[in-house]
Parts: sequence; C-alpha cells; structure tokens
Amino acid sequence: MANSNPQYPDPQAFETAWAQLVSSSWQNPQLKSQLQSDPAAALASKGVKFPSDVKLKVQDGESGITVVLPLPAAPPEGASARLDADDGVTVCSSCCCSC
Repeated sequence: MANSNPQYPDPQAFETAWAQLVSSSWQNPQLKSQLQSDPAAALASKGVKFPSDVKLKVQDGESGITVVLPLPAAPPEGASARLDADDGVTVCSSCCCSC
C-alpha cells in the first residue's frame, strides 16, 4: 500500500527500521536507552521521520505493554461520519497511524 499521507512514514519503511532498531537494541544498551528516551531521533537515524506533533513513546516490554490507539477528530458537520478502510487508516503489527 502506498503512503497516502506523506507527512507520515511509509508503514513498510517504519516496520523495517523498527525491526532493525529493536534487534540492535538487544545487544546495545546505549541504543536501547536512546529508543526509550528519544524514539523519534532513533527512528530518524534510520530515515524514518514523523511529524513533530506525533509523540512517540517506547516502553520496555518486560514491564508490560501499553497500546495507545489514536481517536481521530470527528469529521466536519455534514461529512460522512463513517470511517472506511479506504480512508487511509493503517493498522500494522507495529504501529497505528494515519499513514
């Protein structure tokens, strides 16, 4: 699926970069620390950039996992109030965003 919203990274590029960072962080405590303290910078180092208003948080899986699902703003009055699969919302194994 092509990236229908150019301000967000391509989902496949995100998944590839995320997998590389996660596997590298298992052997590199400094990278793991960076992923937890500044995930946007860690992803940017792999060429994956998010808009500045997107807040990324990495939580150590050993302490449980929190999944945050964004609740989009309601459409303007008079617009369709139904969200279809063709509306550009992508849910993949690693992220949930309007890609």
